[in-house]
Amino acid sequence: MRIDDKPLRYFLAVFEAGSIRAAADGLHIAPSAISRQVAGLEADLGVLLMERTKQGIRFTEAGRLVAGHARRRLELDDGFAAELAAAKGGIAGRVHVITGEGFVVDLMHHAVSALARTYPEVQLSIDVGGTDRMMQGILKDAYDIGLVFNPPRLPELDVLAEADKPLCVLVPPGHPLAGRDSCQLAETLDQPAALLAETFGVRKLIAGAEAASGLRIRPKLVTDSINVAMHFVLGGAGITYLPAFAVSRQLRRGEVHAIPLADAPLAHVPSRIVVRSGRPRTGAVRAVADLMARHMEAFGAEAG
Repeated sequence: MRIDDKPLRYFLAVFEAGSIRAAADGLHIAPSAISRQVAGLEADLGVLLMERTKQGIRFTEAGRLVAGHARRRLELDDGFAAELAAAKGGIAGRVHVITGEGFVVDLMHHAVSALARTYPEVQLSIDVGGTDRMMQGILKDAYDIGLVFNPPRLPELDVLAEADKPLCVLVPPGHPLAGRDSCQLAETLDQPAALLAETFGVRKLIAGAEAASGLRIRPKLVTDSINVAMHFVLGGAGITYLPAFAVSRQLRRGEVHAIPLADAPLAHVPSRIVVRSGRPRTGAVRAVADLMARHMEAFGAEAG
């Protein structure tokens, strides 16, 4: 049986995004175009791939099988493109990355800029998500590389690079803690604080420290955006908790101060570049991971 690439790609986009509209937004096409391609694929295969319910789309067993086939086929195409480029003496191909929001500035200004100069034939796809989504995406082969702060150590994951950094309390200039070399979490409890949502590695880390110490942070603000938490501090509303590399540009401009937390579970927190164990690694994947490890501040590169 021969299946055209386009309907497979469109259906896989729906499967990974969870809805036709989200897939259409990601592909920058009309939802109706995706619906037509999926309907045509169902007609060609003679099976129902997904059902619309009040709760959204539910994928059938056949739909899950087709999504797996589509993903493997795209991986084969990417692998072939990479091998062909290597045979020509270069590195090329598509690399799918998922990253925590805190790495975005570091990633874009250091690793991605270096990639564009060094490997112009490598294409990147970058998604941003919380720790839970990242782990699921890597384990399900939706992504080649994950860039994660404080991830669980799982036997199904290979760690390509790792560095420990302290979690910091971020305060505005002039704050009583601003001149300190370090502080304890307990010293921040009387401050109005912004906390990240529970899907973030930072929040899981703080929850563990609270459980171990018996302390409790009562946040003024809970958000699923590091940018919102950072502007809570920049606006003078209070403090938040982030690794310093997440706000390196604001630190260099003197807009905030980052004081490392000295509590045992918070003083040495891992950032990791991870891939699924056993997943084939093309030359492009290896090149991207290497540039991340060598150029990003999160992994020890000098600030630039």
